[in-house]
Amino acid sequence: MRRIEIYHSLREGILTCKLPPGAEIREQELAQQFEVSKSPVREALQQLVREGLMTVLPRQGYRVSPVSMSDAHDMFAFRQVLELACIAEAARNASDEQLESLDQFRSFVGGDHADFIAYNRDFHCSLARCSGNSRMSRAACDLIEEMDRLVRMSVAATRGRDPQKLVEEHQQIIIALQQRNAKQAVNLLKAHTGAAEKRFITALEWAAVQA
Repeated sequence: MRRIEIYHSLREGILTCKLPPGAEIREQELAQQFEVSKSPVREALQQLVREGLMTVLPRQGYRVSPVSMSDAHDMFAFRQVLELACIAEAARNASDEQLESLDQFRSFVGGDHADFIAYNRDFHCSLARCSGNSRMSRAACDLIEEMDRLVRMSVAATRGRDPQKLVEEHQQIIIALQQRNAKQAVNLLKAHTGAAEKRFITALEWAAVQA
């Protein structure tokens, strides 16, 4: 198995919390698991360290990076900057076909929390890609994917919450964008992501109390 395959497997495990925050990782154990030498495992782990998803434990191995309140605030702040810039560009530069394709996100039919997380991630990444700026949209989507971990960590505290309100917010953003009303689209997305930060910080605080 090549380094890139090991990297993607580990990264997915971290973002889906199959490898939970704080989990300790050993090169030798992973090498045995993937049936490879330590070299591609080490390279994959080092890439995850550079991305901030892993930390090095001197002479011990690696640990899946925890998510602190400070980390959460930083991620939301950076994400908002990127997403607002993307949607402003999208209102000006996206083709009619791109904007029409957003109609698929006007509804979310049933499913569990994992399905809604995937729907939400795909919606926000699609908005970013409509900007036409590949570098900016790629950075935004990478951060959105990384924040799936934060979302999953807070799911236990948000069970029973009706996702329809969030879908309705998505609908309003889509309408503003399809009308190419950049100011309204930016304001709606800003309120949407701001509310998400409050909701997830509250959930993480609740989880910390329950721990």
